[in-house]
Amino acid sequence: PNEWVLVHAAAGGVGLAAVQIAKARGCRVIAAVGSQEKFNVCRAQGAMHCVNYRDENWTQRVMEITEGKGANVVYDPVGLVEKSLKCTAWNGRIVVVGFAAGTIEKVATNRVLLKNVAVMGVHWGAYARNEPEQVPSVWRELFDMAERGHIVPVVYEPVFYGLDRTKDALKAISSRQTYGKVVVKPAESPSKL
Repeated sequence: PNEWVLVHAAAGGVGLAAVQIAKARGCRVIAAVGSQEKFNVCRAQGAMHCVNYRDENWTQRVMEITEGKGANVVYDPVGLVEKSLKCTAWNGRIVVVGFAAGTIEKVATNRVLLKNVAVMGVHWGAYARNEPEQVPSVWRELFDMAERGHIVPVVYEPVFYGLDRTKDALKAISSRQTYGKVVVKPAESPSKL
């Protein structure tokens, strides 16, 4: 509670869920996104501040927001660990959940040591095989948050109707203009079966 959480790719479906979960746990959320247009989406879901990680000085901006302390937790599905270490707090935690940027980083471990930072990967799909006893409790907590309205799905508008519009949905995703989850409905009207 009351920790600063930096969420990368915060306007995506999983990123917005991370924003909502951090907010529900009493954290102060900084959303990192790739365009100014996505700031309002993130703020509507609970982010207190937004930074554009395409700006050269985004790490400095995080330090300003946190009054020089840095983010206590960094949620990273992109592959921004190296840069994030510049704005991670003493005893901070960096949670690696993916490499959407396309490259697997090499991290300068001296920064990890000097700031006493813990870097951990979370491979949710592997829990079923390696720690199956954890899965039901995580789902219970997520469903409880959903029932209380703390986490809600965010669907990109417009919804694409008809499978022939799938190409339009994919084009919107690849142009990075979307937020939340992009939905393609097979038909405009319900099935007649």
